[in-house]
Formats: sequence, structure tokens, C-alpha cells
Amino acid sequence: MDVGDGLIGCGTVLLSVSALLGFAQYAHRASAERAQLWRVVHAGGTAGAVQLLGLGAVWQHFTRGVWTSAIAAGIVVTTFAFFLGPLARALERPRLAAALLRVGAFAAVPAYVALPFALAG
Repeated sequence: MDVGDGLIGCGTVLLSVSALLGFAQYAHRASAERAQLWRVVHAGGTAGAVQLLGLGAVWQHFTRGVWTSAIAAGIVVTTFAFFLGPLARALERPRLAAALLRVGAFAAVPAYVALPFALAG
């Protein structure tokens, strides 16, 4: 499987899950605070999925190599961590949410700093 195909597959899974969690947002509409937490999960997951789908679509323009695969893996980890962190917060698991968001930040910095260099490479 090509890295671009993997990005598209991960984006499709994330898009499906975040779309289904739109129902959770609707179910919590009576409480503005709870609805807002679920809105972040739904919208953030959708945005992350679109990012993965877009990168997957243009990945053939990036250089091939182990380090570009590592960049793609970092972006996938970051995207899912930034989706699962708010999900944990919406499920009232603040310590898990904080840990997931730290993992996302740790993976995001090198992946997103290196991404333009992979295209130029």
C-alpha cells in the first residue's frame, strides 16, 4: 500500500467516525456547554479528515523515502490525537484528554516543520 493510499484510508475512517459523532453533538443540544464540547469533536475530526484526504491526494508529488513516510505517520498520529483528545474531554476524561493532546503536540512539531521540505526535496 502506498503512503498516499494510507493517508486516504485514515482520512476516510476519521471522517466516518467524526460524522457519526455529529449525532452526539445533537443529542447534547440541551446543554450549551456539552454541545460545545461535542461540536469541537465533530468539527475537529472533520477538519483533520479533510487534511488527511487532501494530503493523500497529492502525496505522489512528495519525495519517496523513509523520512517522508515518517512525516506521514507523524501527521496521522497528530490528527488522531487532536481528535481523540477533545473526544476524551467530551467523555469527561480530562487526564486522558491532556495526555492525548500532549502526544499530538509532540508528534506535530517535527511532522509539520518537515512537511514543506518533503515537497521541495
